[in-house]
Amino acid sequence: MGQATVRNMTSLRTGLGKAVARLRRDAGYSQEAFALTCKVHRTYMTGIERGKHNVSLDILERVAKGLKLDTGQLMAEAEKERRSVARK
Repeated sequence: MGQATVRNMTSLRTGLGKAVARLRRDAGYSQEAFALTCKVHRTYMTGIERGKHNVSLDILERVAKGLKLDTGQLMAEAEKERRSVARK
């Protein structure tokens, strides 16, 4: 796998994390309360928001549902963040 591919994969995780953090804050959730809503451990949610975890589809679906979005909408937000990070 080439270096550019690895960077792109990382930036998608980073984009997802930034999108989740932004949307969570906009919805008025603390990170701990949101983790409880999504039925994941708070430290795992921290890892998601920092782009450290490559989340499963099950977790992605729980996070989207916690934000009152479908998974496609959440991924669209992640792509927006990803493009924003790529421009920097």
